[in-house]
Amino acid sequence: MTNKISWYLIISLLSAFLLFSCGSTRKSTEGEATDEETARQKELDEIESLLGVTNDQSDSQKKQTGKKDDTLGLLDAKDVPMQQEQAPAKAQTPEADKQVSDLKVQVEKKDLMINDLKSQLKKQSEQIYQLESQKQAQPRVSYTPVGGDVAAEEYDQRYQEALSLFNDRNYQNAIETFESLLASQANHSLADNAQFWIGECHYALGQYKKAVIDFEKVFTFPKSNKNDAAQFKLGLCYLRLGDKDKAREEFQRLVDVYPKSEYLKRAQTHLQGLQ
Repeated sequence: MTNKISWYLIISLLSAFLLFSCGSTRKSTEGEATDEETARQKELDEIESLLGVTNDQSDSQKKQTGKKDDTLGLLDAKDVPMQQEQAPAKAQTPEADKQVSDLKVQVEKKDLMINDLKSQLKKQSEQIYQLESQKQAQPRVSYTPVGGDVAAEEYDQRYQEALSLFNDRNYQNAIETFESLLASQANHSLADNAQFWIGECHYALGQYKKAVIDFEKVFTFPKSNKNDAAQFKLGLCYLRLGDKDKAREEFQRLVDVYPKSEYLKRAQTHLQGLQ
């Protein structure tokens, strides 16, 4: 009995010893593993501390890295030409804006000038039309000057004086002298010439409408040697007034009525230019 108890105690002690040893060994193994992990984590913490990176920052960087990867994936999926087409246009510089503004002002000024010229041309056309209407309504009549007769010698002398005034470009005094001759004697052989030179004076002064009336009066003198010259000057007057249709009509009349005139070739040249 005593032996059985002894063996039982020995076996119990051995079992307890073995259990204790196994438990110590397991704790030692788990502790060593824990110590190794703790040491490794400590080393990582020290490295991150040296780099100035905290655990929160590290996590944030990981998240940002994930976002960048996603963004790159989206960019790869997009069409590159579309991105180029949608690029915003460069803004204009203040200098470019000023140049555009200056050009607009110049265009507006030119438009105003063109409108003004059109208005002036319209007024001139209306005046010419009124003049033509008056001429058609009033037939040509004989010119009857008022005044006393002068001697033939004096008439010739005053006529030459008036021509000298015209050649000296003293047109106003020449007009007055020629008109006084017409007023003194309308039937003189030089009367039609005096009337013609009055028209030439007005033409030289740029008074083309008055010149038209003066040259028309030349045809009222019987057997005038200035008819073809007056006819040619009528064409020039209307050409100066800008009435090409009327100028063409007067030049054509010279060609038809005075085929032997010294002004024929000049009238034909003007007609060719008016075609």
